[in-house]
Amino acid sequence: MKLTQRDRSFLALGLLSALIFAALNWGVLPWTERFMDSGQQLTLAEKKLRQRKELVAAAPQAQAQLKQVEAQLAEQEKHLLPKADAEQAGPQLQQWLVARAAEQKLEVGRTDFLPATPVGNDYLRVPVRLDFNAPITQVVQFLNAVTHGERVVSVDELQINSYGTEKDKKVHCGVVISALMSKGA
Repeated sequence: MKLTQRDRSFLALGLLSALIFAALNWGVLPWTERFMDSGQQLTLAEKKLRQRKELVAAAPQAQAQLKQVEAQLAEQEKHLLPKADAEQAGPQLQQWLVARAAEQKLEVGRTDFLPATPVGNDYLRVPVRLDFNAPITQVVQFLNAVTHGERVVSVDELQINSYGTEKDKKVHCGVVISALMSKGA
């Protein structure tokens, strides 16, 4: 069988088409897909780079804020119970509370030391229970003096019962007040 010139040109055109198809399918198109993907990756990389530049630019401001917050923390820690044994913290808090009660002319009837409990990794909560009888105005003045004094304290429990005559109206107050103490030395 002899091929005519026309058949040869069709066969050459078919082979050329097959070669072009193979080159496009396995060479050019995958490269363009990688190029298109690299454009998206480039956009993501630019965003990440911009974010990192913003973080680096904000680092000095963050350092200054950290130092300011650490200074505020150190100032506030001065108002905690002195660093001591947890066994000594309860009596120290009790002495401070009794002194505040004496300033308000309250007679403390009973005090109880409650067990210290950890607060996070760095602090202990030291509670003390007080019972006293007094006019309600003195109780309120005592609570105001305690919560706005030189120690950072919280009133965890407060029970008030009234008694007495109309002229001599008094209240029986049971209160649990706690303060924080740093664990570290």
